[in-house]
Amino acid sequence: MEQADQTEEKVPPPGEEDGPPPGVDPAPLIFVGGTGRSGTHVVAKLLSKNVRYGLVPVEVRFHSDDDGFPGLLAGEVSKQAFVKRMRGFWWKGFQTNRMRGLHRFVPRERFEAALERFEAGYDAAPSEACRDLFYDLLWARTERAEADERVGIIEQSCDTVAEGATLAPLFPEARFVHVLRDGRDASSSRVAQAKGIVYPRNRVQGLEWWEARLRAIDAGARAIPDERLLEIELGDFFQPGRRQRQLKQLAAFAGVRPGRNLNRFLRRRMNRESANEERWRRGLSESEQAEIDELYLAALRRLEADGVTSASMLRRAHARSVRRADNGAEAEEGANNGSGANNGSGASDGEPQTERGEPQDGG
Repeated sequence: MEQADQTEEKVPPPGEEDGPPPGVDPAPLIFVGGTGRSGTHVVAKLLSKNVRYGLVPVEVRFHSDDDGFPGLLAGEVSKQAFVKRMRGFWWKGFQTNRMRGLHRFVPRERFEAALERFEAGYDAAPSEACRDLFYDLLWARTERAEADERVGIIEQSCDTVAEGATLAPLFPEARFVHVLRDGRDASSSRVAQAKGIVYPRNRVQGLEWWEARLRAIDAGARAIPDERLLEIELGDFFQPGRRQRQLKQLAAFAGVRPGRNLNRFLRRRMNRESANEERWRRGLSESEQAEIDELYLAALRRLEADGVTSASMLRRAHARSVRRADNGAEAEEGANNGSGANNGSGASDGEPQTERGEPQDGG
């Protein structure tokens, strides 16, 4: 395990570290998606440390919301309604105690010009107009790179994988990264974010929300060709024996090298503390933890029974969590009579899967 960590500085020499390996074509567009609160944002930031990529700094969502490209191209949303939404919520909308939207990084003049072109061309060629609108608004995020170094953009709207049936054929050049996170942590984070104002309002509802989101992602992922989809589990970036392998897998999927910038970000910004691992235990008694854990295991069993492909990775992450909790309880027992972190809920000994694992924390 220690040897794995020592390899983090073994990167290509300057001038080569950000380029593609020989014979590899980098992806011009990478969508990073997940359930929400699963690490999508930190994984997108990690990839964007390669100087050839530009990161879209917010979840723009007009291409992945139900009333965006999916509803528009399915004939369920009119062009007029879509354009109104573009100039409204997707341009500047209030969400989670702050204003979000394209206004944060797209000049108004460019925004209006792109919308005018979209309106003029949509009726004759809907798909082409949608593609052009997406790139007219977002491709400028590559501006930090020299012209001969530009590769593409990374976009981090959570629903991109769930909307694979729309986005995979619309953007055949795109690759998709599905970031998984322990459902107990992801759902706990979502409940805290909702602050009891909107669903999910409590931990039980949080797990229901998470399971429904994961099922939608699984359905969308089935429309994405295997070679264009990578599923990773956030916790693998924090394991000494796996983190470097995980970084290499992610970089190889994008078609770039895991250079100094990516390694530095991994070391400094991606750890168990910053990811709030085991946050779901906070504020719960041991009996309450056991109850949530059993509900989570029941959800995993349902997902496995229904053939949800990511369930095996989540099962492995759960087994790792149980081992950590048991080891922590044993270590603290003599010092301060235990910590309440012990999880006494008959954990599964599901078989660990090889490779795969990525960060998730997105909103």
